[in-house]
Amino acid sequence: VDMYSAGVIFFELWHPFSTAMERHLVLTDLKQKGESPVSWSTQFPGQSNLLRRLLCPSPSERPSAIELLQNDLPPRMEDEWLNDVLRMIQTPEDTYVYDRVISTIFNEDQLVAKMQCPHESSKKSTYKNDNSELLDSIIEVSKEVFKRHCAKRFQISPLHTLDGKFTENSGKTVKILTQGGEMLELCYELRTPFVMSVAANQLSSCKRYEISWVHRRAVGHSTPYRFLQGDFDIIGGSSPITHAEVIKVALDLVRRFYNSKAIVIRLNHSKLAEAVCSWAGVPQERRQNVAEFLSSTLVQYCPNKADRKSQWSLIRGQLLQDLRLSEEVVEKLHKADQRFCGSADLVLARLRGTLFYDKSACKALDDLSTFLKCLRVWSVEEHIAIDVLMPPSDYYYTDLFFQIYSKEGSPASSSHEKLLAVGGRYDMLMENAWDNTHKTKPPGAVGVSIALEKFLPNNPSSDVGLPRIENSISVLVCSKGGGGLLNERMELVAELWEANIKAQFVPQEDPSLQEQYEYASDHDIKCLVFITEAGLSQTDLVKVRHLDARKEKDVEKEEIVKFLSEAISLQFKNPTIWS
Repeated sequence: VDMYSAGVIFFELWHPFSTAMERHLVLTDLKQKGESPVSWSTQFPGQSNLLRRLLCPSPSERPSAIELLQNDLPPRMEDEWLNDVLRMIQTPEDTYVYDRVISTIFNEDQLVAKMQCPHESSKKSTYKNDNSELLDSIIEVSKEVFKRHCAKRFQISPLHTLDGKFTENSGKTVKILTQGGEMLELCYELRTPFVMSVAANQLSSCKRYEISWVHRRAVGHSTPYRFLQGDFDIIGGSSPITHAEVIKVALDLVRRFYNSKAIVIRLNHSKLAEAVCSWAGVPQERRQNVAEFLSSTLVQYCPNKADRKSQWSLIRGQLLQDLRLSEEVVEKLHKADQRFCGSADLVLARLRGTLFYDKSACKALDDLSTFLKCLRVWSVEEHIAIDVLMPPSDYYYTDLFFQIYSKEGSPASSSHEKLLAVGGRYDMLMENAWDNTHKTKPPGAVGVSIALEKFLPNNPSSDVGLPRIENSISVLVCSKGGGGLLNERMELVAELWEANIKAQFVPQEDPSLQEQYEYASDHDIKCLVFITEAGLSQTDLVKVRHLDARKEKDVEKEEIVKFLSEAISLQFKNPTIWS
């Protein structure tokens, strides 16, 4: 907040005003629209760039006072002496100065003195202890949903030593200095460590979940923020099918806390976003900046709603002046927001008519269509939107990615949306981590990250009940013939999930019998349920087979949930269940 005020004062020092009215009008535009006079920006481009950073709408993106002193303002006299000390600290051969500095930092007398006059911001707690019981319930409900889809926990260490490997998120992580002078890093996200483990062990197929705290740097001297996050991932399988299951998992969990009618899914595809940028004429070198700008100003609002439409009066000027886009390009981006952001089925048809010449875009549209068909099998049809201006929430999401929101306020009003979950494919992250010395190719990967703490606010429709008693036996729904019977397998597995029976299916359109048995062996599944085209159309029977018991039985499809529930409760050991 202080840096914002410093920015306004900085501008006044560089821009004299001839009248009080001129001062009022110019400063009003500066504060409300973030716009400085064009003539001034042209005359002082360096100062204009610094002003834009100081007045950034997001406080965390404004430079700190230290950053200004180091990079943007003339050096002070003592800076040269300080730079000499810093150079000596960085000398690897002689650690004497570094050790003395660390010793001084951790001097107990100085620490006690500092604790007696703490920063005001450090007094604020980032976590309320009175929510602990509710958080425990949220964690247990999340585990129940994840395990129902046969996921196994992969525990992420909350703290690790810096290894010198740079990632896109390295500059954002919370770092801790130990008394021994080692630099540690708090967990920023739960996916990258998991991918490293998958690559190290050359896993080709698995489902995992993790529930843990992630940390974010705070502004100034405040204690780092921490947030409770739940991740669910599927390694291997066919892309649209696994993608649909990941969203199904997220929805099963979110619906335990929010009204189904208030949940909105927004989709995009990296190749589609690129094609729309090309169609609009956005220069290649500015696409990343345009995406980041639209993400912070526009995409947080629901497509085709009044509050999103109203943003364009402010956005247009910034796209023209700050990002130096032409009138024609800005007008096409506005048109893309109006025509290509909205109801999925409607937008798909419009995009096919517009981007028919782009092969990669057509392939992306086919992927989206197949994905939507898979969701319909699980009765997920409403409140699905495509937003071609929405960038991925993290650098490693490629191809199809999504965000799940909850509408806040009445449907009729211009209600804001609360972001609950983000996810998508991250094949690129897997490929970068994969050891090329192995002959196997890296598997596809898709996952979702859910902000579990956002289930905490008071919500009358929330039902945070304790999870039902879980079983330890998993069921694999298989097919014999019939072209794979994908829809039928998906429908049956959904029935079993609803009954709190752990179940999964091979996420391929038409897996062979051998592939399904191998999948069962790889995932340690002993109970298989077979559906056949003849069985469904003529006798309406399914076959249940237990590999260890070496028993099988034909069961009417309507009775399969009841039969499996009883058999699982008896661990398949009672001979009467097979008679």
